[in-house]
Amino acid sequence: MAKNMPDITNLSNDEDESEKLATVLGNVLMQSFNEGLVLAQLEGFKFFKPMPAEIPFGEGTLLDSRLSKLSVALGGPPRVIFVKEDGSPEQYDTYTSSAIGEIINCFLRARTSVCRTHLYFIGSSLIKTQPELIKLPKDPNISRILIERTEESFWEHAETSCIRLASFWDRMGQLLDFVFFNIRQYERDGFPAVLDRIRTNVLPMSLAIQESQAWPRIRKYQTSEEPSGLKWLLQRRNLLIHSLHLSPMRGNQEDPIFTSEYNHLESNAKEKLRLKDKEWELNQIHEHLKTASALFSDSIELALLGTSVVRRA
Repeated sequence: MAKNMPDITNLSNDEDESEKLATVLGNVLMQSFNEGLVLAQLEGFKFFKPMPAEIPFGEGTLLDSRLSKLSVALGGPPRVIFVKEDGSPEQYDTYTSSAIGEIINCFLRARTSVCRTHLYFIGSSLIKTQPELIKLPKDPNISRILIERTEESFWEHAETSCIRLASFWDRMGQLLDFVFFNIRQYERDGFPAVLDRIRTNVLPMSLAIQESQAWPRIRKYQTSEEPSGLKWLLQRRNLLIHSLHLSPMRGNQEDPIFTSEYNHLESNAKEKLRLKDKEWELNQIHEHLKTASALFSDSIELALLGTSVVRRA
């Protein structure tokens, strides 16, 4: 038996404890299995409203061809590799293909988090408005606690969604930093810093980037402080990691007793970053997922333009 599993070796002579454990383990199995099944059903039957955005990649697609072209342009292996007569293998740089794979994987993980958040939005809303749909305990206090915990699960998954959506742009910044500045060790500089360096050092000498449709779309999202913009998302992410957590709204107090309440938000940022209701929060993470999907192709186009502008060592 694994170390992190409940110990069932000493329960053979305790029928009551055995029944309790069997019930709990049965619930654990159903919870673990049902989440993936329910997510697949919600998506397969298109019951999510809105439907979570996707990246249109896959073998034979235009995006797949552009990703392959980008990898080859930066020293990656071509689709068909020819072996020399002397048998000496060619050397290929797989950094780009690895970075692209990480970006796609990060998007898929963010998308899964958004789907989970939406699932718990549906569940927590139904259990509050139509509690008769589920068999709740007769004790009102226990029922209240279970309802509150379902609500808390929504906010926990909303936090994870914000963090993973922001991480997607960290990965995209890593790719662009390598394309334009040949930087492989990516630690501190985020996506906005990389875009700012491109604007300062590369944009003035590249008419192709200046005239591209991709650049202004990416730049608009990067510089926007609106809730649908990247600045808002990154500020939210930083607050969630370092200072705050998402939770249901509290009523505003006009004359608070405690004037030095724990708060890391300045007054000018408080209004933009403050919590809203569940539906608003859910719509925002859907909007950022949709933007990540739409700007993925633009970011790859920018990277391809970068390969023709920047001379590789």
